Amino acid sequence: MTQDRPPRRPRPKKPANPLIKGIVAYCGQVGITIVEADDSRSQTDTEHDHPRVQLSLAELPKRYTVYAPLLLLPFNFSTQNLHWAAVYSALTNLERNELFRCIAEVGFAAAVSRIAINAPIAAEEGVDAGNESGPRADDNSPTPRRENVLRSPSGLVPVYGDWGPPAKHRLNKPTAEDFEEAFWTSTSQHKGITQCWAPMYTMFSRGNISEKARILGSLPEAGTTNDVPTPQFAGLTDHELEERTESIDVVDFYVGIGYFAFCYLARGVRRVWGWDINPWSIEGLRRGCEQNGWGCLVVKVDDHGHIVGMNTGDLVERILEGDKTGGKNMIRCIAFLGDNKWANKAMSDIQRMGVEAHFRHANLGLLPTSKGAWEGAVKVILRLKGTGRGGWLHVHENVDVRHIEMMKSSIVHDIGRMVQGQSIEKEVPWTVSCDHVAQVKTYAPGVMHCVFDIQIKPNG
Repeated sequence: MTQDRPPRRPRPKKPANPLIKGIVAYCGQVGITIVEADDSRSQTDTEHDHPRVQLSLAELPKRYTVYAPLLLLPFNFSTQNLHWAAVYSALTNLERNELFRCIAEVGFAAAVSRIAINAPIAAEEGVDAGNESGPRADDNSPTPRRENVLRSPSGLVPVYGDWGPPAKHRLNKPTAEDFEEAFWTSTSQHKGITQCWAPMYTMFSRGNISEKARILGSLPEAGTTNDVPTPQFAGLTDHELEERTESIDVVDFYVGIGYFAFCYLARGVRRVWGWDINPWSIEGLRRGCEQNGWGCLVVKVDDHGHIVGMNTGDLVERILEGDKTGGKNMIRCIAFLGDNKWANKAMSDIQRMGVEAHFRHANLGLLPTSKGAWEGAVKVILRLKGTGRGGWLHVHENVDVRHIEMMKSSIVHDIGRMVQGQSIEKEVPWTVSCDHVAQVKTYAPGVMHCVFDIQIKPNG
């Protein structure tokens, strides 16, 4: 008589997802059973007091982003569900190190050498008691908070790999040695444009890809959009400009690592003049320009709007020499490390010494609002030496989806008042209008990241 045996549980198929593959490999090492069914229940190994000995594939984290050799895990990686959270929270530091090693070496086949758990960019950040750039806190006092004006990824948690020396003291005043010792990564998106950044010190936003595509006049990369055509980005054709695209200049008031600046350069504008207060962003911008074959000159501006490290004459000479020789010697991007409130002053000084600039576009890419730089952008478009044909302000704002049209009218009205107040040629009236509102991405429930294309042109 043959004794009936319990049916053998089928082994789960090898997962195609590399993150899950790495987690499964780790679980196999420590005796946690992985099953395909999603109805497993929490179990307890009373002898070893292990809170979990069985997980289903459906319970394992599966979302990730790779910017080789960097793997970014979402902020809820460790808390995706109760069962996985119970397993992860019970791991020791050594066990977590082994988990992430398996993810990197087994799951991603050594294509990944650093792993971090990501976090949204905080509007405020704590001030480290040992950070010379901020006030100190007594041991028993609450950690003071300040606005995260540098948009630093302070919530990013490195969990695997060599990230260089600790970040302490290095955010605001990094040295050349700090730049060399930090971990940098890069990615290429539309038309092979490369962007570089140090993940511990600067952010990278993949969600801006639709706006990059719009500037470039192309569709977003495969897998990120449907068949809806990309809206036209006004003011980057010879016909609209009434001059050649390669003769115009763009000022980017919040240039970062070159999210939008590089798209303007790829479209063929003569030069982008970018401003940022984060030295790590400016270094990423410089490295990105180098990777893309565009000459870049970093210019430091002090708290009084003065160029430091060189005199204005030397700066102008370098720009003009590059224009004369052309090719890779041409300075396509001037990266100002300083407060953009000095943009009008610094660029006016440079122009007065012989550098030609026709500013036709001003990019204002700060969220939740870029309003602090609107007046400066109006000054650049209207008051600096140019063609007298006006230009465009591309105003980035976070907007309640119910109030987009209201915000559009408000921006046109406010910028219109600034135009009338700044216009030198009072006898020439100017018209301010909004050509298009681009909805870039959802910033929060009910809140949309929008770009308002504001055109300023002579009326008649």
